[in-house]
Amino acid sequence: MPTFANDFTEILQVLSANADLRAAVEALAMHEAMPGKVTEGGDRLSRFRSILRDLITGNINLQNAYERTENELPRANSSYASDNRVFATGWGERLVRTQLSRCYNQAVMEFLVTQGHTQCFVPHSTAEDSTTSCSQQLAGANHDIKTLHDLLVKSYRDGVWTKDVKIPNHPHCTHTVIPAK
Repeated sequence: MPTFANDFTEILQVLSANADLRAAVEALAMHEAMPGKVTEGGDRLSRFRSILRDLITGNINLQNAYERTENELPRANSSYASDNRVFATGWGERLVRTQLSRCYNQAVMEFLVTQGHTQCFVPHSTAEDSTTSCSQQLAGANHDIKTLHDLLVKSYRDGVWTKDVKIPNHPHCTHTVIPAK
């Protein structure tokens, strides 16, 4: 069984050591729908996918990805440039973190399903905020993989947002899924 990240801070290290998982995460980043106002219009989404690929394959680090996102998807070139909710301070970091976590956790859940798992475990994160719903409702317990996967896909691929707690649950969510304990 390959090694999995126990929290967001371990994702890139795990991907550098696991070529199969890295390929699955990269495939999701390159081909899955990523609805969102920041990436709408022109070639914004393809530029963002390129940044994610460079991050996932280890060609850049997180800080480089945040900076490239804000430089290569400039606010001024977006049809939502005047919307401070879309382009709030730190928008590049939030976009990168969310999509890296989304692609990683989706790939892990899909791998576990192919291995016959029906449950996954969400470990407490070393950097979690204990007041968040993901920390309170998901961390430290086993969960049905299909349910968590469906919630992730419905939100991050299909753009159908609900209040249901998912992984990742917010842009600074540090939780990941691992095999059930």
